[in-house]
Amino acid sequence: MGFLSGLGNLLGSRPPPEKALREAIEHAVDAVDPRLKVVSDYESRLAPAVAHALRYCEAVAAAIPGPVEVGARAFAADPLVHALFATPGDISDMLGKSREVREFFADPVNAGRDEFFGLLGMRQRYKAVAGVALNGDVVQHGVPQRLLYFADHTLGELGSGHEVTRRRLQEAAFAGLARGFASCVDELRQEHHEARTAWQMERASVGERRQELEERQRLAIASLAPEKLLDAFAEWLAASEQRLYLKPTEVTVDRMGVISPSAATGDGYSTLNFPELVARDRRQWIVLVARISRQDAREALERQQQANRYLLI
Repeated sequence: MGFLSGLGNLLGSRPPPEKALREAIEHAVDAVDPRLKVVSDYESRLAPAVAHALRYCEAVAAAIPGPVEVGARAFAADPLVHALFATPGDISDMLGKSREVREFFADPVNAGRDEFFGLLGMRQRYKAVAGVALNGDVVQHGVPQRLLYFADHTLGELGSGHEVTRRRLQEAAFAGLARGFASCVDELRQEHHEARTAWQMERASVGERRQELEERQRLAIASLAPEKLLDAFAEWLAASEQRLYLKPTEVTVDRMGVISPSAATGDGYSTLNFPELVARDRRQWIVLVARISRQDAREALERQQQANRYLLI
């Protein structure tokens, strides 16, 4: 069963509790424009779209693969972890330099746990290289190859339990949808500013040019009216599937990260399956839920602190 297989079933689940729905509406409106609250029935008008977006974000959070053990032991045993990091030291560097991990350990609520969970995100990268290949019994050098590797590893939404992280992923996804619409509102405000500036600079003009500038300013003002924004926000959330989604990815590589030109199988090759998280800005993150040993993270933080101390000296 694929990691997206249960998405449709989850979307058909029961609506969120009334209290949670009201809180989500308030957070969303505050993120976009608190002036939307001047619309007398803004809560009831947003409720269906917000409920749909919450269910969809829950489904997205549940569909992210994991938990996957991430550590030196997993690097040696799990082809996926081996592909995601160049060396075990890169895992330690990620943990030691993570602000989120430091803050997680500093919170007494999280003490006493042997492991914790979080969203591991990274960028997928490719590099053209000249390598070695075996053609029958002949070793060929300088063979064009594509190398898969990953960069910009980051951890977020840390939780002491797996379900805690899933819940935080849902909240983060919903907040991301609201921020995406808020960015659109910022663009509308910029358009209004530019239209007003252009009109002021050329208000002495006559004829078609003046009419064009006045129409542009009128449309910009109308688009920012609370009633108009509220309707547009509801439409945005109702189409959450177009704003935020997981795109399945499959690639076959060897232990060095060289991509197989065909669906190679057998010793030395692994077929990796992971999703890309696509948001409004279309920057794509490879994502999975990681399970991390507290001891591994603690040792990584201590090594990083020691390295920082040497730099200061």
